[in-house]
Amino acid sequence: MSQAASRFEINPLCVKGLRSRCRLKFLISWGVIWLTISTFVFLSTYLTLVEQELSSKADAAKAALPGILVIQSIILMLFGTSTVASGVAQERDEGLLDYIRMTPMSPTAKVLGYLFGLPIREYILFAFTLPLVAIIVIISGFSLLTLAHFYLVFFTSVLVYHMTALVVGTVSPKPRLASMMSMGLVVILYFALPNLSRVGITFFEFLTIRPTFLGLLQQELPDGLRARAELNGIDTFRPVPFFNGTVRPTLYTIMVQGFLIAVMFSIVYRKWRDQANHLFSKTGALVVFGGVTTFTLASIWSVVAQDEAYHQLFNPFGSMDSSSRIPQTLYALMMIGLMILGGTYLFLICATTPSRNRTLVGFRQMRRLGRSNIPLAADAASSFPLAMIMLTITALAGAAILMLAHSKGDYIASSPSAQSILTVLVLLFAIGLSIQALTERIALRAFGVAAFLLWMIPFFTMVIFMAAFEAYEVGFYVGQPFPPVSMGLALGWLLESTTPVSGGDVSSQRFLPTDDNLTFHPQTVVTAGTIGYAAAALVLQRMRLRHRRHLKGMQ
Repeated sequence: MSQAASRFEINPLCVKGLRSRCRLKFLISWGVIWLTISTFVFLSTYLTLVEQELSSKADAAKAALPGILVIQSIILMLFGTSTVASGVAQERDEGLLDYIRMTPMSPTAKVLGYLFGLPIREYILFAFTLPLVAIIVIISGFSLLTLAHFYLVFFTSVLVYHMTALVVGTVSPKPRLASMMSMGLVVILYFALPNLSRVGITFFEFLTIRPTFLGLLQQELPDGLRARAELNGIDTFRPVPFFNGTVRPTLYTIMVQGFLIAVMFSIVYRKWRDQANHLFSKTGALVVFGGVTTFTLASIWSVVAQDEAYHQLFNPFGSMDSSSRIPQTLYALMMIGLMILGGTYLFLICATTPSRNRTLVGFRQMRRLGRSNIPLAADAASSFPLAMIMLTITALAGAAILMLAHSKGDYIASSPSAQSILTVLVLLFAIGLSIQALTERIALRAFGVAAFLLWMIPFFTMVIFMAAFEAYEVGFYVGQPFPPVSMGLALGWLLESTTPVSGGDVSSQRFLPTDDNLTFHPQTVVTAGTIGYAAAALVLQRMRLRHRRHLKGMQ
């Protein structure tokens, strides 16, 4: 009986958060503040519209709802996120996290306890504003189904925000900066990256409640506010293009946010099991990369394959037909996708490559267990197999987009040349394996410094040569170490080697510099950069293997 009852006990960490952060005086003071602000927003909107006879009572109540929802978002997403990050960071600083790690609670219970226990005051303050929402629904007759639809997405978005803060607070090397770091990450993930939806990468926008807030609620707004929203270019809550079909926006939001929540949950879970664990296991990193690739590929695929998706992105008024597509569009989409996958690859390689000490621990365990080598999925194992798989996935995704564009017939009329395909593949793997070898050979902080010196300095030098001296040949040669420059030129050569579509403008098939003042062949620059990166990859991989053999011999 006692064991069955213990299963339904409230999480001790939630109880701890309730007792420490929900003392009566704090709840009353903060509750009065937020309830006063919410009441002011409601009354100022509702009474102004009604007393000035600008709208009916029902429409005036509906017009007041967005203001209340914004206040609820500020309470849970802004203050709640900051509370989670600073709370975890403070307990790490005080050593309390290490004590809780030794308790018999499961890692899942600990993660959920902190996820809901730290911002529990914000959840109660959120509840203080619900009576105003109820009043609005009663006066306006607002659809309860629509409201429930919105709050479903609202709370999944809140979980994304809070999980972000929990991850930062758990893994941050400087706990006291965790709150600032989490807010910065929130700004990047939920305000900067969603702008990629303007160029076809839609899934970042659905990390936020913006599509639901501006779309679903727009269906219930008064006619005047709906017209103003459409005038300002607010998108409707239309189905999301996904490969050759569409997905309902709510389902797509849950898919994207659920994927991100699962990724961040796995990070915190692993850290609760052992603080020395990597952020991801080798298998987990492969799943994450596969998920990001799927969402990215689905977005690009839909633009290339569906006329409706293309018109929505590049011509909202729909006056262009399929024959007006140009290869530069395909080039831009592939470069954006390559940058997303490249950034994900870099992050996962840094997160899964073992340090020197971790590798030594792995070899000690190997000898103690009588094994001939470290298991491939272990944290101490080399990230080389993982890097090869991720690079292969990237190459296959790019090949799929090219084959689709060829079969569609709106971008290119023939396959790229064999030489350009080989060059792009060699360059892609050379860059990826160089990064993997460098991260395994030197410490992560040293890798950051080395990456800046080897990438950004040549890029800055290239810009100076081109802008100040118009020395394009020297500039392109100098800029080859910077991966986006070398991959951009190689991808341009690959698409330029195809045949333009019938009736298309030949100039639209040009991607590489064609200025008459240029006295060099860009293909030569691409080939030189590829050979340089291939040589660097061979040297660095040889150094990596020697380093691991040396560490193995030390045991």
